[in-house]
Amino acid sequence: MPDAMTPIYQHTLIDGLERSWAVDDRAAAKVMPWVKRSPEVFHRDLSGMADYFPHWFLAGGANEKPLPCQRCGALQTPFEGAVRCLKCKRPGQATGLVWVGHLPVLARPEAAFVARQQVLREAGFAEATAGEAAYLLVPLTVHYPAEWPDLEPVARYAGRWLDALGLPRSSAAHHLIQNGRACIFDWGQWQAMPIHAVLQQRLVNHLASLFKIVAGQRPAEAFIGRVHSLPWQPG
Repeated sequence: MPDAMTPIYQHTLIDGLERSWAVDDRAAAKVMPWVKRSPEVFHRDLSGMADYFPHWFLAGGANEKPLPCQRCGALQTPFEGAVRCLKCKRPGQATGLVWVGHLPVLARPEAAFVARQQVLREAGFAEATAGEAAYLLVPLTVHYPAEWPDLEPVARYAGRWLDALGLPRSSAAHHLIQNGRACIFDWGQWQAMPIHAVLQQRLVNHLASLFKIVAGQRPAEAFIGRVHSLPWQPG
């Protein structure tokens, strides 16, 4: 990997203590060979996420999901030469890479939505406030395909989060497939873009439509025009 690339540091809380580490591109390449083939693509994603979504981090995964450590249950991430546990530093058995984080989305005022928002609170899902506005912190994972960036990533909502909102985990009408996977690109529509652009251009719109449905709109109305934003263009 080119030495000229500035290390990207990520951080999270483990047992109430903040942990910080430099993402190890060589360790990432051990589970995702495309990282070695295209280090500039990997670094572009790391830099973009650090700029726009600094509270997200890159985890080791398997079967399109984050893979917890078998010893202590904490998530793994590529650092210090391997994809290893953030808590005990034991190397894991990851076979892929998954971005893990939350998207803040403004809560809606409709009574139906407020009732479901209370269910989310009771289920332990977090919120944030700014002034008098409440933002739901939507839990998401975004999994890299082995052929990245030639194939689109797999973006998935937490199943329990969908359940609490009264939304199906799989439904063509709701643009949800395969147990919470967001259908955010039409067939043949994918054009290579960094992960932060996928979140900004596609998942934010998808969430806005789901929130309209929770507030009482029909899916056919909620998704009008929501999957046709312009593709990201480099430079």
